[in-house]
Amino acid sequence: MEIIRALEEMSLLQGLSPQELAGLARDAVWKTFAPGEFVFHQGDEARRFHVLHSGMLKLFRSTAEGRDQTVYLVEQGDPFCLCTLYGAKVLPVSALTMTACEVIAFSGESMARQLRLSPQVLLNIVLVLNTRLMHSYQMIEDLALRSIHQRVASFLLHAVRVRGEAAPRVTLSVSRQEVAKILGTTPETISRVLARLCQDGLIEARGREIVLLDYQGMVDAAG
Repeated sequence: MEIIRALEEMSLLQGLSPQELAGLARDAVWKTFAPGEFVFHQGDEARRFHVLHSGMLKLFRSTAEGRDQTVYLVEQGDPFCLCTLYGAKVLPVSALTMTACEVIAFSGESMARQLRLSPQVLLNIVLVLNTRLMHSYQMIEDLALRSIHQRVASFLLHAVRVRGEAAPRVTLSVSRQEVAKILGTTPETISRVLARLCQDGLIEARGREIVLLDYQGMVDAAG
């Protein structure tokens, strides 16, 4: 029953009947993870579609030289491993928990079958894929065309907009080390850029809390 209630709360599955939800629940596996645990590794067999019920985790790619690039932060309610729905044989990323997490996993086959039967859920998946694609485009543009100063300013602006804060402030949900991995740089560089933004009167930094003092100035800094 707990899994069914969790499925009913997922915006991704809106439009499914109680019978269809019960069918998915029979195949679902509920897993709990402590902070710092791997849900799966890059290169593992692509078998299951996942939804994060609670917590936060990151998806990242590793190079042969041992460098990691964070590609997406998964938050409560977000689906991941969507590649299992369109025939991927292996997983292109690793998933590492950043907090205690609860994950619901379905077989890729059962979820793909449900998509064929439910146009609404298929549309929901398409919307998720569109959002992820736009995120990927933005990441490519940032890494290839923007300076690290511009990338940090853009990251902070995006964080404020996504969280819909009443005031132009945001409490970073990840450490500066993780921000560095997202932006393709080092924690020391992140600290230097934040210090420069503070000196320029654009922000005020208090640990993980960032207050935007000059919103338009930050927009200009982001390029």
